[in-house]
Amino acid sequence: MREQPIIRYVRRLSFIFPAMILLILLTGYPLYDVVTMSLFDYRNPALPVYAGMSNYKYVLMDPLFWHSLKNTLVYTFGTVVLVMLSGLIFAALLNQKINVKIRGAFRSVLMFPWLLSSAVVGSVWMLLLSPFGLLNWFLLKVGLINESLAWLSDERFAMIGLILANTWKSFPFAMLMILAAFQTVPDDIIEAAQVDGANRFRRFVFIVIPQIKDLLFTIITLEIIWHFRSFDLVFLMTGGGPVNATEVLSTYVYTDAFRSLDFGHASATAIFMLIAMIAISSLYLRASLTKEGK
Repeated sequence: MREQPIIRYVRRLSFIFPAMILLILLTGYPLYDVVTMSLFDYRNPALPVYAGMSNYKYVLMDPLFWHSLKNTLVYTFGTVVLVMLSGLIFAALLNQKINVKIRGAFRSVLMFPWLLSSAVVGSVWMLLLSPFGLLNWFLLKVGLINESLAWLSDERFAMIGLILANTWKSFPFAMLMILAAFQTVPDDIIEAAQVDGANRFRRFVFIVIPQIKDLLFTIITLEIIWHFRSFDLVFLMTGGGPVNATEVLSTYVYTDAFRSLDFGHASATAIFMLIAMIAISSLYLRASLTKEGK
């Protein structure tokens, strides 16, 4: 006797039902809670008062919110550009025909920063960027600066220090993904371009990169999402300072929620961040579906 379609459908759903319940518990309820809190005034935490959309209006009128948004965009853009450049360069180097053991050793060394926790990365880079740290020593030796710089306590350089630290931690993922993509490019295409007279740079730019552009687009999208909501490294290294020079949206939310105990404003900001993430994800999905449609 053939199984009825409805029974077959229910049977299939039963396999994913536990995962759906877990997903709802871990994401659905917290999201509902944040949306609810964004509609209340928590200036008296013991007696929250319904405030409607006033928290959203307050956030949009707060100059510090826009300053944090600008810093978030600078931090995200700077990190993504450096991560992709570093990933491409090191992946191209590791893709060369060298001894397998040597290549494996270098790959392990370059993957090391990605395996470290943000606490360890933050501590290491705070030492490197200190006035008596290795970076200042190197820059003084080569004559690029005349005196030591206080990287993380100077408004001009604090964001640069954060971007460098975040790039060092994040580039191994991009490098590994790009290296895997390089190894899928057919050798005969590259050899044909070489026979036609294309040098190494032209083969890389006009042959290899177009072959892996879809993966590069995916990595860029993921990196934007990850760094736009980045919190731990910023909080550990600068806490948003000096004088809000590195205040990003995530630290802005933290300050509102856990220092000012203003959960309504913090939740409203978190909802704006969620909307931005949904917009970026939607653009990626739309582009992916368009390519599949072609």
